[in-house]
Amino acid sequence: MGPNSTRGDYLAAAREELDAGNPGLASLLAEEADHRANTPAENATVARDFPGGLRRKG
Repeated sequence: MGPNSTRGDYLAAAREELDAGNPGLASLLAEEADHRANTPAENATVARDFPGGLRRKG
Protein backbone atom coordinates (compact mmCIF):
# COMPACT_ATOMS: atom_id res chain seq x y z
CA MET A 1 0.00 0.00 0.00
CA GLY A 2 1.27 3.41 -0.87
CA PRO A 3 0.28 7.04 -0.46
CA ASN A 4 -1.97 6.86 -3.52
CA SER A 5 -3.83 3.75 -2.38
CA THR A 6 -7.59 4.20 -2.24
CA ARG A 7 -10.15 3.15 0.32
CA GLY A 8 -11.08 0.31 -2.02
CA ASP A 9 -7.46 -0.84 -2.22
CA TYR A 10 -7.26 -1.08 1.56
CA LEU A 11 -10.60 -2.89 1.80
CA ALA A 12 -9.57 -5.39 -0.89
CA ALA A 13 -6.32 -6.06 0.96
CA ALA A 14 -8.21 -6.40 4.24
CA ARG A 15 -10.57 -8.97 2.72
CA GLU A 16 -7.62 -10.92 1.31
CA GLU A 17 -5.94 -11.00 4.71
CA LEU A 18 -9.15 -12.02 6.43
CA ASP A 19 -9.61 -14.87 3.94
CA ALA A 20 -5.97 -15.89 4.49
CA GLY A 21 -6.57 -16.19 8.24
CA ASN A 22 -4.90 -12.96 9.32
CA PRO A 23 -7.66 -11.08 11.18
CA GLY A 24 -5.22 -8.75 12.96
CA LEU A 25 -3.70 -7.45 9.74
CA ALA A 26 -7.17 -7.31 8.18
CA SER A 27 -8.32 -5.11 11.04
CA LEU A 28 -5.36 -2.74 10.61
CA LEU A 29 -6.01 -2.43 6.89
CA ALA A 30 -9.71 -1.85 7.58
CA GLU A 31 -8.80 0.89 10.04
CA GLU A 32 -6.84 2.64 7.32
CA ALA A 33 -9.80 2.27 4.95
CA ASP A 34 -12.02 3.64 7.71
CA HIS A 35 -9.73 6.67 7.99
CA ARG A 36 -10.00 7.26 4.22
CA ALA A 37 -13.79 6.87 4.03
CA ASN A 38 -15.83 9.97 3.35
CA THR A 39 -19.10 9.45 5.19
CA PRO A 40 -20.25 8.10 8.55
CA ALA A 41 -22.24 5.43 6.67
CA GLU A 42 -19.08 4.20 4.91
CA ASN A 43 -17.23 4.16 8.22
CA ALA A 44 -20.04 2.13 9.81
CA THR A 45 -19.87 -0.39 6.95
CA VAL A 46 -16.12 -0.83 7.42
CA ALA A 47 -16.53 -1.21 11.20
CA ARG A 48 -19.28 -3.79 10.66
CA ASP A 49 -17.35 -5.81 8.09
CA PHE A 50 -14.08 -5.74 10.08
CA PRO A 51 -14.88 -5.72 13.79
CA GLY A 52 -12.16 -5.33 16.38
CA GLY A 53 -9.26 -3.02 16.64
CA LEU A 54 -9.27 0.58 17.72
CA ARG A 55 -10.77 3.12 15.37
CA ARG A 56 -8.80 6.33 14.96
CA LYS A 57 -10.50 9.63 15.50
CA GLY A 58 -9.90 12.35 12.94
